[in-house]
Amino acid sequence: MDLMAGYSAGATAGFVAGNVLGPIVGALIVTRFCQPVDLARLRHVWWFFVGSVLAGPGVAAAIGSAPIHFLDTFDFSSQFWQWWIGDALGVVLVGSAILVWDSSPDRRRLGSLSGASLIAGTILLTTGALVVTDLPLLFLVLVGVIVAGAVFGSRAVAVTALLVAATIALDLAFGRKRLVPGLTPAEALIVIKLQLGVFTMAGLVVAAEANELELASHEAAEAMARANDAESDRRLEHQIALTLQQSLLPHHPAHHPRASIAARYEAGSEEMIIGGDWYDVIELADDRIGFTIGDVVGHGLEAATAMSKLRTAISVLANHFQSPSQLLTNLDRYAQGINHIDFATASYSILDTETGLLTFASAGHPPMLLVPPSGRGVWLEEGRSPPLHGEPVTVRPEASVCLEPGTLIVAYTDGLVERRNEDIRAGLARLQRAATDIRSESVVEICDVLLAKMGVATAREDDVVILVIRYEPANDNTSNDNAGGSTTVTPRAPRVVAPTGSTGSGRVGG
Repeated sequence: MDLMAGYSAGATAGFVAGNVLGPIVGALIVTRFCQPVDLARLRHVWWFFVGSVLAGPGVAAAIGSAPIHFLDTFDFSSQFWQWWIGDALGVVLVGSAILVWDSSPDRRRLGSLSGASLIAGTILLTTGALVVTDLPLLFLVLVGVIVAGAVFGSRAVAVTALLVAATIALDLAFGRKRLVPGLTPAEALIVIKLQLGVFTMAGLVVAAEANELELASHEAAEAMARANDAESDRRLEHQIALTLQQSLLPHHPAHHPRASIAARYEAGSEEMIIGGDWYDVIELADDRIGFTIGDVVGHGLEAATAMSKLRTAISVLANHFQSPSQLLTNLDRYAQGINHIDFATASYSILDTETGLLTFASAGHPPMLLVPPSGRGVWLEEGRSPPLHGEPVTVRPEASVCLEPGTLIVAYTDGLVERRNEDIRAGLARLQRAATDIRSESVVEICDVLLAKMGVATAREDDVVILVIRYEPANDNTSNDNAGGSTTVTPRAPRVVAPTGSTGSGRVGG
């Protein structure tokens, strides 16, 4: 057809090359950065503009215009701009319509009453603008293309832009001579094409931004729902863990007529309350009380499982061995066979409530604190040996001390006294001062006040267990200050018990 129209063979070959290579360039650019192409996404709209509207038609116009300029002496600039604008508008109108039809969702359906109103209004307004004036107020109609993108989506932009272009084409086909006063028909057509192309691209950008804003809101709502679900799951897991932890530790300390007992457990993590700290109080024969406190290194189910095994083993061994030394020695042998233990610390003590003799042994655990009714608290540094599950110890040492009535025993795990960037001696000194100051309070109040004064509520980084026992041999007709009510006691004459394997002895408070 170009040859029949009088163009040379060289110019015709340029037309063919431009029309083949231009679309290929545009398609390669778009598919390189957008796969699959979705004009409801703002990034894809920009690559569509760069590749298919600017680069592709520009390459086609340059390749096609050069031969006709050199061979047929046509003006290169005029030919280039007419070609580029025509192809660019064709891609904007037809290409966008093809790309959005299956890939881009509508926020409002074009098949609805509002969609039909949009289509009919576009045709009527465009026709009216062309009929009423020689200077068509097309920009008012084209603003509607942008509004269609904001309200309906990318598909509505493509449809309304095509309807405006078709209406203009029909108006020209039925004999309109001048589109814009003062401009030649060719110049006026270029202006109309530029207007239509710019407003269509603007509509696609607005539609993509509105779609991404809607997607972002939807994703935010889904993320909030997932967060709520995760929080519900976390709370459920926390409650399960709390129930499990409570089942692993004593429901309440044992009652004894000659001793007031209270204990507290505070987890080091709100997410997972289970840890490796434990305590237990065991009623033994001959008015003796056995009590233990310890810590398996680590957190979670593995530490809790190991802790439960050690605590259970102590309660069994306590009825077979008369001294803390023997118990810890045998406990260490048992601990060697428990998986998931790097090491553990443990303290076991026996209080004879008739004589006030306290016998104790510690496997790497922080020393207990004794606070007599009148005087400063003292540390029980004797009877110490390495932690459990390390190098086996043939015989673990123990020590003993005779308590004055009213003396407090404060046992705890390291979470009570250890703080990051602070020497542990500072924590021990703080505990010693606090326990001495409140020694006259009930054991329940002492537990609560010590937790507060030691900063457990604000600075806790580890599980915390605290066990407080007050030796009260002459507690006749008075109320025991631990939970469980009052007990009437008839004092007995004291008798001396010599613990086996004792490595130290003394007396606190008298």
